[in-house]
Amino acid sequence: MNTHEVIAVTSRSFCKNMTLVEELKTRYAKVILNETGKTLVGHDLINFLSKADKAIVGIEDMSAEHLVQMPNLKVISKYGVGLNNIDLGYCKSHNIKLGFIPGVNKQSVAELALTLILISLRKIHTNHAEILKGEWPQVKGLELRGKKIGILGFGNIGQTLAKLLSIFECEINFFDQKVFTENELLDICASNSLNLDDLRQKNLSDVLTESDIISIHLPLNEETENIINAQAFECLKKSVVIVNTARGGIVQEQDMAQFLLNHPDSFAAFDVFIDEPVQDKTLFNLDNFFGTSHRSSLTHEGINAMGMAAITGLDDNMEIK
Repeated sequence: MNTHEVIAVTSRSFCKNMTLVEELKTRYAKVILNETGKTLVGHDLINFLSKADKAIVGIEDMSAEHLVQMPNLKVISKYGVGLNNIDLGYCKSHNIKLGFIPGVNKQSVAELALTLILISLRKIHTNHAEILKGEWPQVKGLELRGKKIGILGFGNIGQTLAKLLSIFECEINFFDQKVFTENELLDICASNSLNLDDLRQKNLSDVLTESDIISIHLPLNEETENIINAQAFECLKKSVVIVNTARGGIVQEQDMAQFLLNHPDSFAAFDVFIDEPVQDKTLFNLDNFFGTSHRSSLTHEGINAMGMAAITGLDDNMEIK
């Protein structure tokens, strides 16, 4: 057991999971948990991590402004996927190592993306409340079978979603900043039971223009921030379904609200938002919008996989190149 290093865990869901906490404490004697039930921000985050040698973090802001006030920190291990909240440049220049295993929650996130797609097509999100009010609406929906799907971001989660969609006989077009070779696509198809004839990489404009359904799985960075904006919305079909389980900030929310308002046959279902918890309920007041509270990875299996990866990352980590 490691008895000399201080391990601090900021993630709320990790700290509530006794299986993960007990596993961590079998390896490290000095463990500090965030037991506030809140996401730590500002001075609270700095104070919490000020004495830590290593940290397990979730969505907390690990910017240079904060990191400079954490002089003991040698390792940041990521609980979850996405590194947009960590200043990797600062970590590189100050020799802070990174524990990170991509794709550990790919099944959980892809399954919620598929769920949101089906909700969007069948318009079932208000049905339970309507029945409780004594109503019995017979609203027509759409089948998923045969639709043109646009996947933005074709990493672990995007590929897993494509696998889930394979039984629906959809045409899948994807956009990714990485250009895949035919051999790479053949390997992806073999690993995910996909037919290469139903999978094509295209530029962003073509994916946006042609898709009946768009599912977003991009990282949030300088290239992708607000990539779906007013100009992009002009390219979309007026009955498009847009699903986002990636990161808030990829879609310009005000532009989307205007698009949804102008095009009642369109629909959007989001699990992530630029500000969380959501305070501005403009989108939620629209009939053609459905939102969830950033819970795409929150399955028992997903949490355990992310947690064990984060624990492993405290010692099995890498220098940032």
